[in-house]
This record gives sequence, C-alpha cells and structure tokens, in this order.
Amino acid sequence: MGLTDRDYFQDDYNWNQRRRRRKDSNSATMSVTMRVVIVNLFLWLANGLFFSESNFLTEILMMPAGVLFEPLCWYSFLTSGFVHSPFTFEHILLNMIGLLIFGYGATIAVGAGGAGISRAENIEWRLGRSEYFLFYIFAIIFSSVAHAIFSPSAGALGASGGVVAVIVIFAFLYPNKTILVMFLVPMPMWILGLMIVGMDFIGVIKETNSGIGYTAHLGGAAFAALYYFLLFKKNLAITGLLLKIKNLIKFKPKSNLKIFNSDKNNYEPKNYNNKNDSEFEKKLDQILDRYGEVGEVGLTKEEREFLQEASKRYRDKNAR
Repeated sequence: MGLTDRDYFQDDYNWNQRRRRRKDSNSATMSVTMRVVIVNLFLWLANGLFFSESNFLTEILMMPAGVLFEPLCWYSFLTSGFVHSPFTFEHILLNMIGLLIFGYGATIAVGAGGAGISRAENIEWRLGRSEYFLFYIFAIIFSSVAHAIFSPSAGALGASGGVVAVIVIFAFLYPNKTILVMFLVPMPMWILGLMIVGMDFIGVIKETNSGIGYTAHLGGAAFAALYYFLLFKKNLAITGLLLKIKNLIKFKPKSNLKIFNSDKNNYEPKNYNNKNDSEFEKKLDQILDRYGEVGEVGLTKEEREFLQEASKRYRDKNAR
C-alpha cells in the first residue's frame, strides 16, 4: 500500500484543506505537467507561425532516420518528444490530453455549483514534482532509443512514448481505478493499460505504414514497468540515484548515501507525543512539502512513521 492509499490521504477535511493552504503559499510553483504541455504547444505554434513553409523548427528537433549512426543528432532522443506533426493538430492534442489526464489528474467534475475541471489522482502528485519530471524525461529518451533500434529506417517525433509511460505507471499504481474511455465506457485502469500495450504489440507485428510509433510506445511502456519493479517497489528513486552518483563523483570520504537528507528533517520519530501542536503541525507541513517535491519514494523511514502518527492523530480527533 502506498502512502496516498492510506486514510490520511483520503480525508477531505484535513488533507485537501491542508493541500489548498500549501498551494496558496507556493502559488508561484506551476505543475510540471502544465509546463511540459506549454513547451509542447509553444514549439508547435512557433513552427507554424515562423517556419510554416520549411517546418525548420520541427525538422531540427525531431529524430531523423538512422540516428544511431549520427552521434551529432543524439540530442533528438530528447527533443523529439517535444515536437509534433505540423500538418495536423490531432497529434499534439491527443498526446497532451493523455498527459493532462494521467500526469496532471485533470477530470471533469459535476456538482452543485455546476461542471468544471478538478484534479484527481495523478502521477505528478504520487511521485513528486522532481521525480515525475525525471521519470518523464527518461521515458522520452528510452522510448526514442527503442524506436531508433527497432525502427531505424523511420524518423520520429511526438510525446507519445512519454505519455504511454505515464499511462502505464498510472495503471501500476492505480490498477483498480475506473476510467471512462472516450468519456463513455467505464473500465478498470489495469485493463486499459493492457489494451494500450496490446494494440501497440499488434501494430509492431502488422508493420503497417500508419505513421504511428508503436516501438516508441512499447519503449515507454517498458520503461514504466522497469521503473515500477526496479525502483518504486524497492522505495528507490531516480532523484536518489542521481544524488548518489553525484556524491560518488565528488569522491567525498564520508558522504551520506541516503536517498534524501536535510537538516530540517532531523527529528525524533519515536517522541511524537512530546511535541506540542504547533511543532507537530510545522513538522507535518515540512514533510508534506517534501512529499510534493520527491513523492512517496523519496520519503525516509522516519518521515513515513511521522505521517502514520499524523494519520492516527487526525483519526482520533475526528472520532471525538
């Protein structure tokens, strides 16, 4: 069970109220997903406005055929994930919708005040902003390399490899969540994930000239599976591994190789009852801020224990 599956992440009165308060205090921090969407839209519009005849911007950023033998073009393993077909809006539209739904958690909510967009479970909250950003970047690179290896004669562009990775990791983390496919058909997330991967396998086998990067999609799905089983399930994180590498490169004789460490988190996890309410609330806000940055996989054992104690306190308080 992940932290977001526990009671203290499901209590609307306590946690949503606290999340809104933290959001107001960090209003300058924009969602990683929204930033990615803005970059994609900006590049698509810039190409159409300034390079409509030559499509120069798209051509220079997309991944060319035979890129494995062109080291000077290896930058396109990343940049190709941020440009889309200049000939149709459908390409970028579908990718951005998928990213908004599963990465950002955008959903249509209907209530007494009418209908509107609200934010539900999403990968950015679950992993944390920093970890989610790195997950998405590495997913794009991994899917691009997979396409270059298994479909070397075809160039590629588009965010679909990264988007499929986000969808698949969502299926791993929320397998029983019901999704309305095409906004009409209810379906458990694990079935939707299998369907997407299955259709990409069929596309690779048929080898049709549909213009769809099936191998890139499967590369993104493979990356998500590797991340889930090799990192997330073992409470590891990309951010933590990069920090370890950074410490090793510096050749520090006594480096702390914990995934995350900060002076502000030096508290005694077994003495919760000795803290007054203001100290407890302050420490809780600090840990929730870190959760927003590094996600569940980035929390230390002591921080998890503190959240468990917070859960118990709020449950006891609400039961009175």
